[in-house]
Amino acid sequence: MPWEPSVPSILVGFMPGQEDGHAIADVLFGDVNPSGKLPVTFPLTNQLPFTSTAQYPGINDQADYSEKLLVGYRWYDANKATPLYPFGHGLSYTEFQYYGLQVQTSGPNTTVTFTVQNTGLVPGTDFPQIYVGFPASAGEPLKQLRGFQKVSLKPGETTQVNFLLTPEALSIWDSKWTPVPGNFDFWVGSSSRDVRLQGGFTLKI
Repeated sequence: MPWEPSVPSILVGFMPGQEDGHAIADVLFGDVNPSGKLPVTFPLTNQLPFTSTAQYPGINDQADYSEKLLVGYRWYDANKATPLYPFGHGLSYTEFQYYGLQVQTSGPNTTVTFTVQNTGLVPGTDFPQIYVGFPASAGEPLKQLRGFQKVSLKPGETTQVNFLLTPEALSIWDSKWTPVPGNFDFWVGSSSRDVRLQGGFTLKI
Protein backbone atom coordinates (compact mmCIF):
# COMPACT_ATOMS: atom_id res chain seq x y z
CA MET A 1 0.00 0.00 0.00
CA PRO A 2 2.52 2.66 -1.13
CA TRP A 3 -0.27 5.27 -1.22
CA GLU A 4 -1.13 4.82 2.47
CA PRO A 5 0.84 7.89 3.71
CA SER A 6 -1.08 10.09 1.27
CA VAL A 7 -4.58 9.45 2.64
CA PRO A 8 -6.07 10.53 5.99
CA SER A 9 -7.91 7.27 6.65
CA ILE A 10 -8.61 3.83 5.20
CA LEU A 11 -11.92 1.98 5.34
CA VAL A 12 -11.66 -1.75 4.64
CA GLY A 13 -14.90 -3.40 3.55
CA PHE A 14 -13.63 -6.85 2.54
CA MET A 15 -16.85 -8.72 1.48
CA PRO A 16 -19.79 -6.63 2.77
CA GLY A 17 -22.44 -8.11 0.46
CA GLN A 18 -25.33 -6.45 -1.35
CA GLU A 19 -25.79 -3.77 1.33
CA ASP A 20 -22.23 -2.56 0.71
CA GLY A 21 -23.19 1.02 -0.13
CA HIS A 22 -25.55 1.51 2.81
CA ALA A 23 -23.12 -0.06 5.30
CA ILE A 24 -20.17 2.08 4.24
CA ALA A 25 -22.30 5.24 4.12
CA ASP A 26 -23.49 4.59 7.69
CA VAL A 27 -19.86 4.39 8.87
CA LEU A 28 -18.65 7.41 6.90
CA PHE A 29 -21.49 9.63 8.14
CA GLY A 30 -21.10 8.50 11.73
CA ASP A 31 -24.43 6.68 12.07
CA VAL A 32 -22.55 3.45 12.86
CA ASN A 33 -19.32 3.19 14.84
CA PRO A 34 -16.84 0.93 13.01
CA SER A 35 -15.66 -2.01 15.11
CA GLY A 36 -14.15 -4.52 12.70
CA LYS A 37 -10.73 -6.09 13.26
CA LEU A 38 -8.26 -7.21 10.62
CA PRO A 39 -8.14 -11.03 10.24
CA VAL A 40 -4.78 -10.65 8.46
CA THR A 41 -1.57 -8.63 8.77
CA PHE A 42 -0.90 -5.81 6.28
CA PRO A 43 2.83 -5.70 5.42
CA LEU A 44 4.83 -2.49 5.64
CA THR A 45 6.98 -3.42 2.66
CA ASN A 46 7.69 -6.69 0.84
CA GLN A 47 7.53 -8.63 4.12
CA LEU A 48 6.92 -12.30 3.30
CA PRO A 49 7.24 -15.42 5.49
CA PHE A 50 9.37 -17.24 2.94
CA THR A 51 12.91 -16.68 1.70
CA SER A 52 13.43 -19.27 -1.03
CA THR A 53 11.78 -20.64 -4.15
CA ALA A 54 11.68 -24.03 -2.38
CA GLN A 55 9.07 -22.52 -0.07
CA TYR A 56 7.22 -20.58 -2.77
CA PRO A 57 6.32 -21.24 -5.52
CA GLY A 58 8.09 -24.56 -4.97
CA ILE A 59 10.40 -26.75 -7.03
CA ASN A 60 9.14 -29.51 -9.31
CA ASP A 61 5.58 -28.93 -8.11
CA GLN A 62 6.57 -29.43 -4.48
CA ALA A 63 6.57 -26.69 -1.84
CA ASP A 64 8.62 -26.89 1.36
CA TYR A 65 6.68 -25.42 4.29
CA SER A 66 9.83 -24.88 6.36
CA GLU A 67 8.30 -21.76 7.96
CA LYS A 68 6.08 -24.17 9.92
CA LEU A 69 3.99 -22.15 12.39
CA LEU A 70 5.68 -18.85 11.63
CA VAL A 71 2.99 -17.39 9.37
CA GLY A 72 0.93 -14.24 9.78
CA TYR A 73 1.53 -12.23 12.97
CA ARG A 74 3.70 -15.07 14.33
CA TRP A 75 6.26 -14.48 11.56
CA TYR A 76 6.35 -10.73 12.30
CA ASP A 77 6.91 -11.42 16.01
CA ALA A 78 9.67 -13.97 15.38
CA ASN A 79 11.50 -11.62 13.00
CA LYS A 80 10.88 -8.47 15.05
CA ALA A 81 9.32 -6.94 11.95
CA THR A 82 6.94 -3.99 12.14
CA PRO A 83 3.83 -4.42 9.93
CA LEU A 84 1.86 -1.62 8.36
CA TYR A 85 -1.26 -2.76 10.22
CA PRO A 86 -1.11 -5.73 12.61
CA PHE A 87 -3.45 -8.70 12.92
CA GLY A 88 -6.50 -7.70 14.97
CA HIS A 89 -6.13 -3.97 14.24
CA GLY A 90 -9.18 -1.77 13.85
CA LEU A 91 -10.08 1.81 14.75
CA SER A 92 -13.21 3.24 16.34
CA TYR A 93 -14.90 6.61 16.85
CA THR A 94 -14.43 6.06 20.59
CA GLU A 95 -11.64 4.77 22.84
CA PHE A 96 -11.39 1.84 25.24
CA GLN A 97 -9.34 1.45 28.39
CA TYR A 98 -8.25 -1.92 29.85
CA TYR A 99 -7.43 -2.24 33.56
CA GLY A 100 -7.82 -4.32 36.72
CA LEU A 101 -5.96 -7.43 35.57
CA GLN A 102 -6.47 -10.53 37.73
CA VAL A 103 -5.20 -14.06 37.25
CA GLN A 104 -6.73 -17.03 39.06
CA THR A 105 -5.63 -20.65 38.78
CA SER A 106 -7.92 -23.50 39.77
CA GLY A 107 -6.51 -26.95 39.13
CA PRO A 108 -5.31 -27.12 35.53
CA ASN A 109 -7.41 -24.10 34.47
CA THR A 110 -6.36 -20.44 34.51
CA THR A 111 -8.80 -17.53 34.28
CA VAL A 112 -7.62 -14.10 33.17
CA THR A 113 -10.01 -11.30 34.18
CA PHE A 114 -9.94 -7.57 33.49
CA THR A 115 -12.21 -4.58 32.96
CA VAL A 116 -12.86 -2.74 29.70
CA GLN A 117 -14.27 0.80 29.76
CA ASN A 118 -15.54 3.00 26.95
CA THR A 119 -13.73 6.27 27.74
CA GLY A 120 -15.00 8.12 24.66
CA LEU A 121 -18.12 10.10 23.85
CA VAL A 122 -20.07 7.66 21.68
CA PRO A 123 -21.19 4.01 21.98
CA GLY A 124 -18.79 1.49 20.51
CA THR A 125 -17.68 -2.11 20.26
CA ASP A 126 -14.25 -3.57 20.90
CA PHE A 127 -12.74 -7.05 20.67
CA PRO A 128 -10.27 -7.76 23.50
CA GLN A 129 -7.83 -10.50 22.49
CA ILE A 130 -5.57 -12.75 24.56
CA TYR A 131 -2.28 -14.16 23.30
CA VAL A 132 -0.28 -16.83 25.10
CA GLY A 133 3.46 -17.48 25.12
CA PHE A 134 4.54 -21.07 25.81
CA PRO A 135 7.61 -22.13 27.81
CA ALA A 136 10.74 -21.93 25.64
CA SER A 137 11.17 -25.71 25.81
CA ALA A 138 7.96 -26.15 23.76
CA GLY A 139 9.50 -24.55 20.66
CA GLU A 140 6.31 -22.61 19.90
CA PRO A 141 5.97 -19.11 18.36
CA LEU A 142 6.48 -16.14 20.68
CA LYS A 143 2.76 -15.59 21.18
CA GLN A 144 -0.40 -17.18 19.86
CA LEU A 145 -4.03 -16.06 19.89
CA ARG A 146 -6.05 -18.08 22.37
CA GLY A 147 -9.29 -16.13 22.57
CA PHE A 148 -11.23 -12.94 21.86
CA GLN A 149 -14.53 -11.47 22.99
CA LYS A 150 -16.93 -8.84 21.67
CA VAL A 151 -17.89 -6.07 24.09
CA SER A 152 -20.34 -3.25 23.25
CA LEU A 153 -20.34 -0.30 25.64
CA LYS A 154 -22.01 3.07 26.02
CA PRO A 155 -19.86 6.10 26.92
CA GLY A 156 -18.43 5.62 30.41
CA GLU A 157 -19.79 2.07 30.68
CA THR A 158 -17.58 -0.79 31.89
CA THR A 159 -17.72 -4.56 31.62
CA GLN A 160 -15.69 -7.44 32.99
CA VAL A 161 -14.02 -9.77 30.51
CA ASN A 162 -13.01 -13.32 31.42
CA PHE A 163 -10.74 -15.62 29.42
CA LEU A 164 -10.62 -19.27 30.51
CA LEU A 165 -7.37 -20.99 29.54
CA THR A 166 -7.80 -24.76 29.78
CA PRO A 167 -5.08 -27.41 29.25
CA GLU A 168 -6.43 -27.85 25.71
CA ALA A 169 -5.56 -24.21 24.97
CA LEU A 170 -2.06 -24.79 26.34
CA SER A 171 -1.28 -27.93 24.34
CA ILE A 172 1.00 -28.70 21.40
CA TRP A 173 0.79 -31.44 18.79
CA ASP A 174 3.20 -34.33 19.44
CA SER A 175 1.46 -37.33 17.86
CA LYS A 176 -1.46 -36.12 19.98
CA TRP A 177 -2.46 -32.91 21.72
CA THR A 178 -0.31 -32.70 24.84
CA PRO A 179 -0.48 -29.97 27.52
CA VAL A 180 2.84 -28.27 28.21
CA PRO A 181 3.77 -27.78 31.88
CA GLY A 182 5.77 -24.73 32.93
CA ASN A 183 5.66 -20.96 33.04
CA PHE A 184 3.46 -19.17 30.51
CA ASP A 185 3.26 -15.51 29.55
CA PHE A 186 0.14 -13.82 28.24
CA TRP A 187 -0.74 -10.53 26.60
CA VAL A 188 -4.16 -8.85 26.45
CA GLY A 189 -4.82 -6.16 23.89
CA SER A 190 -6.84 -4.70 21.05
CA SER A 191 -4.58 -6.25 18.40
CA SER A 192 -1.52 -8.50 18.23
CA ARG A 193 0.68 -5.41 18.70
CA ASP A 194 -1.58 -3.15 20.78
CA VAL A 195 -0.89 -4.79 24.15
CA ARG A 196 -2.72 -3.21 27.11
CA LEU A 197 -2.13 -5.79 29.88
CA GLN A 198 0.28 -8.65 30.41
CA GLY A 199 1.14 -11.26 33.02
CA GLY A 200 2.02 -14.87 33.57
CA PHE A 201 1.00 -18.12 35.22
CA THR A 202 2.27 -21.67 35.75
CA LEU A 203 0.65 -24.82 34.42
CA LYS A 204 1.24 -27.86 36.62
CA ILE A 205 0.34 -31.31 35.32
